[in-house]
Amino acid sequence: MNITTEYVLLTDDQNYVVEYLIGELVLSNSITEAMKFNDEKIALRFKDRLKQSCQLTLSVNTYID
Repeated sequence: MNITTEYVLLTDDQNYVVEYLIGELVLSNSITEAMKFNDEKIALRFKDRLKQSCQLTLSVNTYID
């Protein structure tokens, strides 16, 4: 069995980051719609970028497919 660990960004009000493009942030309460990262370091950098640009409090969470 091959388990792939991916990472998603979760807001403090329990919504997942789906997309961020040209200053527009899309959120969803469904983890299946969430943007998934293969690398935790990239997820952490994206989290920091959204904190600066959108003033959001986010956490990086694992998503196991």
